[in-house]
Amino acid sequence: MANSPIAIPFYVTHNGAPLTGAAGEMAFVHLRTLGGADKSPEAPAITEIGGGWYAFAVAWGTAPFDAGDLFGVIDADRSGVNALDSDERYKPVEARLGLYAPARLVNRMTQSTLNGDMVIHDADGDAILTLRMADDGDGVLERIPGAAD
Repeated sequence: MANSPIAIPFYVTHNGAPLTGAAGEMAFVHLRTLGGADKSPEAPAITEIGGGWYAFAVAWGTAPFDAGDLFGVIDADRSGVNALDSDERYKPVEARLGLYAPARLVNRMTQSTLNGDMVIHDADGDAILTLRMADDGDGVLERIPGAAD
């Protein structure tokens, strides 16, 4: 079962007012892992939430969020039709595994005694996030805060 997607919201203005109806004009300039891998070809779609808010969604373990934390820049006016200034036009964004952390605070987590896999469940018992042990022979899953990958 795939992990649940996380919506990553961002806000766009034009001359200080919320920019609406512009999702079709938005695109990732680039999307990379902290290790430098280019994930731009797999960049997710951008949708409008409303009132100047837009979002894209990624799920841990699914491209482009399958090789570590992500960072990127969104061009909110790629064809220039809205005449946005640079500070309104380019939006830095990030997607980190840590964004799933609040789910752990309010949901049940299980860990397999056979292979160490960890699963965070929603209120119905369905998996929100699965972290599988790497099959690299050493049997260690380690996440060091601040490390690139």
